Amino acid sequence: RMRALAVIALLAFVGGSAADTPANCTYEDLLGTWIFSVYNVGQDRTIDCSSTGKPVNTVTVDLQKLSVAVDDLGHTGFFTLIYNQGFEVVINDYKWFGFFKYSQQGSEVTSYCDQTLPGWVHDVLGNNWGCFTGKKVQPIPPRIDHSIMLEFRHQLLMKLPYTNNMGLVEQINSVQKSWKATTYSLHETLTIQDMLRRSGGHASRIPRRVRPVMVSADSKMAAGLPEHWDWRDVNGLSYVSPVRNQAQCGSCYSFATMGMLEARVRIQTNNTQQPVFSPQQVVSCSQYSQGCDGGFPYLIGKYIQDFGIV
Repeated sequence: RMRALAVIALLAFVGGSAADTPANCTYEDLLGTWIFSVYNVGQDRTIDCSSTGKPVNTVTVDLQKLSVAVDDLGHTGFFTLIYNQGFEVVINDYKWFGFFKYSQQGSEVTSYCDQTLPGWVHDVLGNNWGCFTGKKVQPIPPRIDHSIMLEFRHQLLMKLPYTNNMGLVEQINSVQKSWKATTYSLHETLTIQDMLRRSGGHASRIPRRVRPVMVSADSKMAAGLPEHWDWRDVNGLSYVSPVRNQAQCGSCYSFATMGMLEARVRIQTNNTQQPVFSPQQVVSCSQYSQGCDGGFPYLIGKYIQDFGIV
């Protein structure tokens, strides 16, 4: 019943990917042999890879199942598909990251899943930066999606004022007691678009989601676990930092990741360190994210590794 209620609540917001990039590529699209054309080599982390340049070198990498990467010199490494948007390859002491190429015309979005936009490459120590573009040896047909969010009627709908739904709130509270839903008068000063951005943006179309591997529980270990656990109240102490308001910026990905990192530091140091990390730095400064239009926790981790965080 809770899933049904959640669907009802979000029906007005269903559509193509509004946040992040509109590219829509799969793990199967990524598999195969790629040629990375490198340019602007020997730079530092202030490098600008927003445009293409003249290649000075190429690297051939074969991306195989089980996320194994093998280059033309026989080095092995690994790769990670980042949602449906791009990928990172780590091999021969270098990291390669790029978004899949795409184009938009009206409500039509074309994903070129055998190519990348200009991306970044650097060694694993964060030095020797360069730019690259990737292209598969065996081309695959472009994927065309139609994004309802780009249609004129949808844009008009997004400008309408948001209205609290007390009936939905009462339904949620009637089927569970673990938390209490409520309404906020502030929300009725916002548009549907504002509320959509606050909730993380439109859902992306994912052809097939990876399911977690089933594991068998060790009965002796399970018996030693507490029946309930809440990091907000461990013998009266909270290891979770206070909730912050992201306002009208679609930055839940940044606030959530910073909150997670803050809690992990508190737990690791037994609350002797209680840092407050900056979601705004990621929103304003990260080239790996799309500011108030969304991003991914994985790429926040990569940004912190590459540039640090305040």
